[in-house]
Parts: sequence; C-alpha cells; structure tokens
Amino acid sequence: MRAAVNPQVRDIAIDWLVRMQSGLMSAPDLEALQRWRESSEEHEDAWQRVASLPLLQQPGANLLHDATARRALESAGPNMQRRRQVLKRLLVIGAVGGVAWQGSGTTLVRSALANYRTATGERRQWTLADGTSLWLNTASAVNLDFNDQVRRLQMIEGELALNVRAGSRPLQLVTPDAILQSREVHLQVRHDRQGTQITVLDGQVQVHSRGRQASASLDAGWQARVDQWGIGEPSRPDLLVTQAWLRGILPADRLRLDALVAELSRYRPGILRCHEQVSGLRLTGSFSLDDTDAALTLVARTLPVRIERMTRYWVSIVPA
Repeated sequence: MRAAVNPQVRDIAIDWLVRMQSGLMSAPDLEALQRWRESSEEHEDAWQRVASLPLLQQPGANLLHDATARRALESAGPNMQRRRQVLKRLLVIGAVGGVAWQGSGTTLVRSALANYRTATGERRQWTLADGTSLWLNTASAVNLDFNDQVRRLQMIEGELALNVRAGSRPLQLVTPDAILQSREVHLQVRHDRQGTQITVLDGQVQVHSRGRQASASLDAGWQARVDQWGIGEPSRPDLLVTQAWLRGILPADRLRLDALVAELSRYRPGILRCHEQVSGLRLTGSFSLDDTDAALTLVARTLPVRIERMTRYWVSIVPA
C-alpha cells in the first residue's frame, strides 16, 4: 500500500493544481512548479496523485463519478480560494490516502459541515441566539445544538473563546477529550494533538474527562489540560498572553524559534520550517498573526537568520 502523503505537501500540490486550472499560470510559475516537483520524491509523488485524480480534472468533467464530489466542486465556481478549500476537503476525505469516500466520520468532513468554522489564518466572532459570544481562531470548527434542555457546542478542532451569558439551561462544550459545563463563564479552549487546554477568564466551569472517570472544577484565572490520561494539574497562566490571538498578536518572551515557527504555521498555508542549527535561538517581541510575512521579516531582523522562499507555500528559516 502506498504511504499517505504529508498533509502540508498535499496542500501545496493542490494549490499548484488549482492555479493551473485557473489558466493564469505564467512561464515563471510553471518553472517554479517544475522545480518544486523535482526537489524531492515526496513532492513528485504528491503531484502525481493529485493530478491523476478524476475529481480534480477540469470543472464539470464527466470523469467525476461521485455526484456529491462533483456538486461540491462545481458549487465553488471560479472562486480560487473556495475551489482550493473544496479540493482539499475532497482529497483528505480519502482520495490521496487510497481509500473511498468515508462519509461524515472524519475530522475534516465534520469540520467542513460544521455550523461555525474558520479557514487557515482567519479569526471570526459570532453572537449566538442566547447572547453567548463565540470567537474562533484559525482553522477551527464548532457544531451548535441548542434545545429545551441544554445548550450544547461540539468543538471539532482548533481554538475558541466563549463568553456564556447566564441562562436557565446549562451550556455544555464537548471536545474530543473533555466535557465542560457551566451556566455562566468566560473561557478559552484549544484542542490539538496534546489534548484540550482550558483557560477560565471569568466564572467557573466543571471539567469532565472523556477518557478517564475524573472531574474537576476550574475557577477564573486557572488553566488545565485534559488528555488521554485525565485532567492535568491546574496552573495560573498569563491571561494577557492567552488572549493575545484575539488581538491578532503572537507574543514571545524568550521563545525558541522552532516554537514560534510552529505557532506561525497555524496561520499560513503551506510549509514553514526552520533549520535545526537555528531552532534553539530565542527571541522576544510581538508578531502579527494577520501578516505572517511581516512576522518573518521581523524574525530575520532580530536573529542571525535569513528567510528562504522556494515558493509562497514553502518557506524556510536558515542560518544567515
């Protein structure tokens, strides 16, 4: 069985294909694509898989055997960003991995169908029907289920902030690791591979581990992580730092460069990486989440490094 393609490499291959379909590729663009394909076997493999898929042929092609996939692709119309997002979703659902359409079980499908979601680099705020304020950070998705008994939100992926208005019905927030419940609370929640991190800004929340029979009460000013091992020891975070993403800022206080790169990568498409020789360098400052290119320029001015851009979607930080 062929190995699955690295998701970041896959996304770059899709972006190249969408640009080709647009008919706007210049000769230098085509040369850049060829250089990208030739730079590694993984790149060429990803390109061959993406370019050979029937559902990624010209819009409306008869080769699209799956009616759902065809309608999804055609619904995007000529809008490049929408087509790219549709293609990525269809691809991750199973095409690149060599498996068939899997329905609504995968995280990507549930994110695509979520009531509230954000794209990479996007932050949004909504006011829900009960007056609750919901903020979603980059690449996040939430489903909403309000009924007569409970106000329930299901966090599928990403990061959110929630300011819950007092009400007769409790509000329940479900993540892959935890179930949170409160009638009135202001909190932030982030879910990643390490688990679910909960920060209470105001009020109180009951935390229940989904993997272990454990529960705890978390008060304002405290933070805890829930993972497969249960509920971690609460700690007191810097609340100004935890809320900085709401202002579009990534603060750094002697932060390692590789840690900064990992955070900035959440806000931009493609691959952003740093050479191991400079990964341990530390820096202090405030970096823009709305303009990650400007953030990288600031890094290059602050540290003895330079920014190498192979393409817009493949950026490396290397020794100067």
